[in-house]
Amino acid sequence: MRAQIVDLTRKLDESNEQRALLEASLYNSEALPAAFLAQCQEFMYAHAIAAASMMVDATSLSHNGGKPEQCKDVSTTDPAMTSPSRDAVIENLQKAIKDQSNRLKEVQYALKRSTNELQQRTEALRQQDESLAEMKHRLTELETSNTSLRQQLINAPNTEEWKQAQEDLDQQLERTRLEYEIRESQLVLQYSAEVQALKASHEQEVQEMQREHRDAMAETLRAAQVSSTQAAVCNSVHPPGASDVPHHGTHPCKTDDDAYMNLLSDYKAMERQCATAMKERGAMVAQQKALLCELKDILHSVVGPLPASDTSSTSVTATTSADETQATVGWNSVTDIHNLKEAVRQIHEQSLRFAGLQEELMRTRREVMQLRRSTTGPSEDGLGAQQLQYVRSVVVRLFCSLSDANVVRHLLPVLSTLLKFTDEDVKAITKAML
Repeated sequence: MRAQIVDLTRKLDESNEQRALLEASLYNSEALPAAFLAQCQEFMYAHAIAAASMMVDATSLSHNGGKPEQCKDVSTTDPAMTSPSRDAVIENLQKAIKDQSNRLKEVQYALKRSTNELQQRTEALRQQDESLAEMKHRLTELETSNTSLRQQLINAPNTEEWKQAQEDLDQQLERTRLEYEIRESQLVLQYSAEVQALKASHEQEVQEMQREHRDAMAETLRAAQVSSTQAAVCNSVHPPGASDVPHHGTHPCKTDDDAYMNLLSDYKAMERQCATAMKERGAMVAQQKALLCELKDILHSVVGPLPASDTSSTSVTATTSADETQATVGWNSVTDIHNLKEAVRQIHEQSLRFAGLQEELMRTRREVMQLRRSTTGPSEDGLGAQQLQYVRSVVVRLFCSLSDANVVRHLLPVLSTLLKFTDEDVKAITKAML
């Protein structure tokens, strides 16, 4: 046991030394090697096992009466050890074991703390390595971009070349602007010449039209003077009271009025004809309905009631129904058959006559519409009969209200020719001038 105690003491000293080294390594922030950690664990396990076995041996010797020589120390001079000294040794050993256990716990706690710190430092180192690798990658990219920029800078043209290119571009723009101005001036001159030519031709055409208009006005005035002279001669030959009687050489306005009245009478006659045709059509429809009713009565009296049929059906349908009835039902009376065929023939004739009346009615309507358009449409001189009469009445009232007789004398021949004044209009104007 003495040897075991000495061995345990030696191992305890080694453990203290290793703990001191561990604390020093912790203070110096150095990583613990894996072999050292394994050795510490083996030492703790061996120390605990030895302490437990020594305590068991000492307890068994004290209770079983073992020989005192087995517990003697090498340096002990006493031939035998007493029981109190043995108890003291056991207590010392127990204290030493407890101290060693406490130290072992402290060492385990310190070891765990060191392991945690080591893991934290390892994680920090790993993060630093990652950041360092990222910085290296960024540095590589920056170096690559720097190299490419240097290459571009080497290949880029210098400032003089840029200035020369800018000057060439400015000169080209100036030449283009001058060409554009020259072309624009040419186009403006060409357009001005064309406009002047068009204006001259237009003025020439206007002058020609004015000359033609003056010539036409002169001819109209001459014709008006001639007509006024003829009217004066006629008035001198015939007295004023006889002017109301119609004459063979009356004014053209009378002829137009007569034509208008003739057209109006024709229109009224065509309207009356259309009304007559409508009445005849109504009579034919009524007669056809009566014949159909008689036919239905005959068939009802012969073969019994028939299904209701449309009164506006054609003769072909009636003939077909009669033939079918004759084929299905036996006829005993020849007179009934003859009457039926006669009724069908009359219906067919009435239908043909009705179709002819419809065509005549449509033709009459078209003629009436054409006549209405011709009577209400504008005349050859651009004004209708009613419009011409309205303008004539307005001009007559205007001449009657004028106080300057010279204006009336100058305008009367022209307007009388254009508006075809009647004798009553000329008399009213002459009376107003006097």
